[in-house]
Amino acid sequence: MKHVLFGLRTLSSLHCGIGQGMNDIDLPTARHPVSGHPLVPGSSLKGVMREEYCSAEYAPVEDLDALFGKEGNEFASAISVGDGILVALPVRSYYGTHAYLASPYTLLTLKNMLARSGRTGLPGIPALVTEGGTESSFKALVAGDSVLATTGSQRILLEELDLVVDASQQALFDGWAHILAEMFFADDDARRLFRQRFAIADDNALNFLCETGLPVDARIAIDQKTGTVKNGALWYEETVPAEALFAGVIAVDRSRAKAVSKDEKEMANILTGMGDVHLQVGGKATTGKGFVTLRFAQEEA
Repeated sequence: MKHVLFGLRTLSSLHCGIGQGMNDIDLPTARHPVSGHPLVPGSSLKGVMREEYCSAEYAPVEDLDALFGKEGNEFASAISVGDGILVALPVRSYYGTHAYLASPYTLLTLKNMLARSGRTGLPGIPALVTEGGTESSFKALVAGDSVLATTGSQRILLEELDLVVDASQQALFDGWAHILAEMFFADDDARRLFRQRFAIADDNALNFLCETGLPVDARIAIDQKTGTVKNGALWYEETVPAEALFAGVIAVDRSRAKAVSKDEKEMANILTGMGDVHLQVGGKATTGKGFVTLRFAQEEA
């Protein structure tokens, strides 16, 4: 079995629903059961991937059937699509518009996925401790030319958080910034702009922003006869903002279709052969939500 790493970047708000909520948010977005971070379920990805691959007709129908499976019980799919796990959350910044905020926990999760896909020589995980003194504050790592702080400033301002810049682990930061830039962005300009807005903060800081920083939209339904809001038709739904970065692993096995005799490497080549794939994932598609780019990580030479 071969493991293929993918990076997923949201291009618009994304809502992968989990049904009715139990608090003030009627329709919460899907979250990881352990970390509580937003995620993109693999079950939300596989169907739209199949539709996009088949509509593009870039490979023979038999190969795509072998890759994604065929309706009925004739044979199983050659792939198992994992969940998209949060790597970096877009967070409003006082300077630089917004930050791509990661944490040691999300980087460790990504490091494990990279190792599963065969990547070696990965950077270590930064150690971020709370800054002491009269008022404790979380530390953050940023680029040397970061736009998240003014020149010479030792602090960045993200939402309600005032973070102290830590310059003692710059090599680790640069290593992860390079990996994420290559993984999620296709050209040099986009990678440069990402690195200038990338930040690594304490796990607790990211957890707080995952809990309080996701957009919540108020929605209504209109009675077509009266032109007014239907009785009780006001609800609140949570979304993941544009520019959120997720990563996941797709396990690829040999073809189980009798008409296609290909091993896991050949099936993986079919999966990654389309390059960057643009999809619409999750609910609320008719309101412009769910546009994402799926990008497969390049294998080491």
